[in-house]
Amino acid sequence: MMINAIVNQNQLVILMKKWSIILSLFLLVILSACTNNTTPLPVIPPAEEQFPGLDDAEYVLINPPLDAAHGYNFNQPADVYVGVDNFLYVADTGNDRIVMLDAGGQLQGVSGYIPHPEAITQNDSLQLLIVNKTNVIYRIDLVSVDHQIDIAPIDTVFQQASEPTRQFTGITVHNGFEYYVTVIDVADSSSNFKEFSFIYDFNANHTLKGPLPLHVNGTGLFSAILPTGIVSLREQWLDISLTREKTPAFIFSQTGRTSLLNNNFRVQYITTTIIEGDEVLTPNVGLINTDIYDPGKFYNPEDVTIDRSGFIFVVDAGQPPGSPGFDNNPPGFYRFSSSSGKQIQAFIGDGSNSDHLFFNNPKGIAILPFEEDQIVYVADTGNNRVLMFKLSTDL
Repeated sequence: MMINAIVNQNQLVILMKKWSIILSLFLLVILSACTNNTTPLPVIPPAEEQFPGLDDAEYVLINPPLDAAHGYNFNQPADVYVGVDNFLYVADTGNDRIVMLDAGGQLQGVSGYIPHPEAITQNDSLQLLIVNKTNVIYRIDLVSVDHQIDIAPIDTVFQQASEPTRQFTGITVHNGFEYYVTVIDVADSSSNFKEFSFIYDFNANHTLKGPLPLHVNGTGLFSAILPTGIVSLREQWLDISLTREKTPAFIFSQTGRTSLLNNNFRVQYITTTIIEGDEVLTPNVGLINTDIYDPGKFYNPEDVTIDRSGFIFVVDAGQPPGSPGFDNNPPGFYRFSSSSGKQIQAFIGDGSNSDHLFFNNPKGIAILPFEEDQIVYVADTGNNRVLMFKLSTDL
């Protein structure tokens, strides 16, 4: 009986091994079939490849220009900004005010007194934040007066009294209510190497977190020398992705030179990476050797913005009229792909107020956010006007 039990037990073991082998082979066949039939994940092409014929399009001026001849009495307007509310705001610098227009350029209202406003942004509460090359940040509260900018209250939300020689040159909201400010220190002389350029990071309650950890007086990426403008990547993801619009990533422009220092990366894309679970700012080195990082591309980029498709727009004031290099560094604006760094379009040229197709020291640029029927707005500062452009394919 014991011998029979052992034999039966051995047969059971052998049978179980056979079934195990059969089951393994069956699973292998199933997995192989699944692997062979797996649909690959879609590859999202660069923005410029999503719009056929884009390389063949060119920018065309929309008439009439927003100038004195057509009822717009701008005086040295230094910035334009398309808000979260889709209104166009103009920093009418010489007239000490913010002008509110609709997308087509029709006047909606004029703010109270703000001394020489230079740059504008808007937070998720639709409050305008303004800097003016002093150490002060102003706020216009539109919501409290149903968007009537003429009667909207204006107050000071921050003043760096401890640093009276600091000048705030650009501003952009990130993460809904926090914001960055580009800063220069005019007390610095060209004969020393003290730190004189910063990008400040502010909390939503307008308290200063501190300067971002850029390389002091650096001549490469992740460093700023006389920064002029800044845009958060929030602008790309507004109304598209609540998660992505909270990114701390940004793009900034800079003069990039003093008599002692020179930074050839006049426009820099600062992205993020994850280190030990934390999202950390880092330079976008993937754009090295592309058009947007070309050392000879810009002379004096004053402002930068980005649309929902990821196209980056830069306005370059060029060299001052009458200077030796004026012809080699004319003013104008450029459009680049943020994924490839490739220049897609440019509209450049120097001129006077009598020539609608040319610029004189342009300092601000803004765009309607979506690609279809997009309008580009340029603050043509030296000509006391705002110009609007469309792609030839949209006309």
